[in-house]
Amino acid sequence: MRGAADALKRDRERVLYGAWATERFAREDKLRGFDHYRKAMLPTEPRKPQTPREVLAAFEGIRASGVPMTIRRVAR
Repeated sequence: MRGAADALKRDRERVLYGAWATERFAREDKLRGFDHYRKAMLPTEPRKPQTPREVLAAFEGIRASGVPMTIRRVAR
């Protein structure tokens, strides 16, 4: 289930990043080398495991988008 929420998040971030990068490069008089832009454009920290609250928020987001589902807590 994490994959569907991640896909929605990635799509939104991809669109926002495209707009941000387009505007940033449009404002540059002379472009520098890629290494200069890489620090601001690419993530530097590794992904962390999702917390239970993040998992619940992801499921609630999926349900809010119209997917019929019942969310219940499952003990380990």
